[in-house]
Amino acid sequence: MEQKYVNPKVSRISQDTLIVGIDVAKRNHWVRMTDYRGIDLISPFKINNTIDGIKMLEEKIRIIKQKEGLNNVIL
Repeated sequence: MEQKYVNPKVSRISQDTLIVGIDVAKRNHWVRMTDYRGIDLISPFKINNTIDGIKMLEEKIRIIKQKEGLNNVIL
């Protein structure tokens, strides 16, 4: 029987993983945060392509991890 390829990132996802998807653009990026089942933990939001935008993203990640009791993050 042929063994199927599993992306290593997918195999690292567990119940205590926050998944952060970023749609990268020139000036603004859209961000979505989900749990391991793909359920949104916060409404998708936009960040600016600036240091302040990245700091805001880091803070939101920290808040969601703490609120949901998650230990891992995959971007």
